Amino acid sequence: MDCYERLASLGTARTAVAVCRECGVGLCSRHLHVEQHEMHLAAGLSKSTARLPARRVVCPACAKAERSR
Repeated sequence: MDCYERLASLGTARTAVAVCRECGVGLCSRHLHVEQHEMHLAAGLSKSTARLPARRVVCPACAKAERSR
């Protein structure tokens, strides 16, 4: 799988090292965004937040869309 962002902007191929969690496009190391994500765990009738945040990888378009909310 090739990096979608690199193909779209530069027209050259580069092997993808990750996949966007939201839209599923392949991403090279230059175009991926690693963000922290709080994990919520079921705890009886309520929910509990995990002590450590998880990682999630998104593409530049999805990262920009999420920040625009």
